[in-house]
Amino acid sequence: MANQTSELINAMVLREMQDGVIRDGLWAQALVEANHDKNKAKSIYIRLRAESMQADTKMLLVRQIQQAMKSDEVKRKDFVSAADIKKSR
Repeated sequence: MANQTSELINAMVLREMQDGVIRDGLWAQALVEANHDKNKAKSIYIRLRAESMQADTKMLLVRQIQQAMKSDEVKRKDFVSAADIKKSR
């Protein structure tokens, strides 16, 4: 049973294909796995591209989290607490 995320990603892959966007490296891999049967290669390509999109999404999320953490560190360094003010007196 496919979840909503995988359905969405598969739909995005199909839309890409309909728009003529095919990743050459993934298509070559799909053809090899399908023994050059183009019909089989299409379904393999969809799976490979969906996996690629999921990996890209995970990488993007990790980068955003890392940037947020760095931003949070900067904010903490700039923050002066009441305890810091008492120490400086």
